[in-house]
Amino acid sequence: MRRLFLIRTALIGGVAVFAGITAYLRIQGGIPDATDPDTLKTLQAIRYVSWAFSAFAVVFALFFRGRVEAAKNEQDVKTALIVGWAPAEGAALHGIVQYFLGAPLVTMAVGVLTFAVVLLLLPIPDTRS
Repeated sequence: MRRLFLIRTALIGGVAVFAGITAYLRIQGGIPDATDPDTLKTLQAIRYVSWAFSAFAVVFALFFRGRVEAAKNEQDVKTALIVGWAPAEGAALHGIVQYFLGAPLVTMAVGVLTFAVVLLLLPIPDTRS
């Protein structure tokens, strides 16, 4: 399970570093807020896609939670966890990219919070006995 822990840590680290850098750049004025009406309209439409992606990631995680519990061996547990985490990481990165492009902070927050919820729904099982 140590490798699984490293994979999970890498997923968290990647999302955290990218979100941190993006937030820092926005605060410092390195990335201006989107002011063009067409750009704002596009970002708003994409925001709804991001939120739908986040909802899908949670439902997907709930499905894979059952797969983890029903797994017959350690390899099946690992596979189910990694596949279950993947859409949530995608939702987080999607929200961060939108924030990077000028979307409001809430867009990034929804994706990152979805990622956190999925990590709580799909923890690494304690195999120490």
